[in-house]
Amino acid sequence: MRGVAVVLALYVMMRLLFLILIWCVQTVSAQSMDVQSKAALESMRGGYVQYAFDEFKRLAASNDMAAQYYLGWCYENAVACEKALTDAFRLYRRAAERGLPDAMLRLASFYQNGIVVSQDDGRYNEWMERYQKKGGKCLLPDIAEAYNGAQRNIANYALSPKRGGTVRQQPAASSGGTGQTVNHITIVQQTAPTPKPEQPKPATSKPVVTKSDVDTGIPSTGAVNENTFALIIANEAYQNVAPVPNAINDGRVFADYCMKTLGMPKTNIHLVNNATYINIKRELNLMRQIAEAYKGGAKLVVYYAGHGLPDEASGDAYLLPVDGYGSDLTTCYNLNDFYAALGAMSLSQVVVLMDACFSGSLRGDGMLASARGVAIKAKGSESKGNMVVLSAAQGDETAYPLDGQHHGMFTYYLLKKLKESKGTANLGSLFDYVKDNVVKKSLVVNGKRQTPTISPSAAVYDKWRNWTLK
Repeated sequence: MRGVAVVLALYVMMRLLFLILIWCVQTVSAQSMDVQSKAALESMRGGYVQYAFDEFKRLAASNDMAAQYYLGWCYENAVACEKALTDAFRLYRRAAERGLPDAMLRLASFYQNGIVVSQDDGRYNEWMERYQKKGGKCLLPDIAEAYNGAQRNIANYALSPKRGGTVRQQPAASSGGTGQTVNHITIVQQTAPTPKPEQPKPATSKPVVTKSDVDTGIPSTGAVNENTFALIIANEAYQNVAPVPNAINDGRVFADYCMKTLGMPKTNIHLVNNATYINIKRELNLMRQIAEAYKGGAKLVVYYAGHGLPDEASGDAYLLPVDGYGSDLTTCYNLNDFYAALGAMSLSQVVVLMDACFSGSLRGDGMLASARGVAIKAKGSESKGNMVVLSAAQGDETAYPLDGQHHGMFTYYLLKKLKESKGTANLGSLFDYVKDNVVKKSLVVNGKRQTPTISPSAAVYDKWRNWTLK
């Protein structure tokens, strides 16, 4: 019996040693692949974009998890290849299922926005919860930052650092497309942000239970305004700072009013949930092209719900994309540049509705992680062209939510007036109504002032009050 016990003990020990050996081999192999992925990323930073793409593709085929994520990002953003969202989704899912939080975050975004899959709040929440369980932080170095650095060495785009500068004759294309597109777009977003200890965890944006009186009984007027367009940016689930409560619901319901009450065709309404820096740039570029095609005959309504941020040194105001860092303004969108881009478009009228504040305050209570403990008075941003801007608050105030209504206070009263007037209210009466009610409600509910403001450009200073959103 003793001999049998000894044999069994030896067998168990040998089995255990074998499993440990296998684990060590896999770990060393994974680390080796990770080193190669990092080397490819540094090649991209040096301008060797096509070479980096080829390396990511090779390493992804060898089951390198980081390379799978980076290759998916290239497919998603059409970097060194044609845009291939199906391939991007497949690679993100593969890396996410292996436990990479960076991929989980991108996969959640695909489900939330219905990119190549049906929009699915359940799957979105599932992947966001898994992301939170992984610590709520992305782990990989930021490929978007590396690609932005590549623009300083764009002459290396199609060269190989290992071939003495030899031009690569056969650049890779995605598995889902033919040909090849070389993009020289500067991307300054952090799609996979490098974690910082002081950053709060991004919150899971759960589906809103609609209870607000402005969310139901939306009037359908039967109007058709084919020359009016809407760009709606609803930023709620921030990657690096606290979320903006109800922003997704704000954007969704405003889009419903645009279609049903204001008569915009569905194809004219561009609703972007949780917009990154590059999303904002792309949408502005698309609006510019639409304006050019309509040769001055189109109107544009721009709605933004999300964080704003001041430059503590200059006082300039910035929009904060969901992938931006409040402590790094190069990842934010300067509000003056935003207005300048809109004002330069050949449009008969541009109405901007801004449910954000630029004092560094959160919607509700608290401050953004990058801001000081006091609100900062942001400088006013000048309207351009045929444009008027309705803002939720003055430069040093907070834009508050309206508890129980699942909306920002500014947005709630905006929607309420549109509902009551069936969209016929001119901007003068609309602004007066919103301002009067927001000032009163904020003092009563919050004990603090929130004062909506109006900023028309010089070209429309005496005209804007008679405009309508239709």
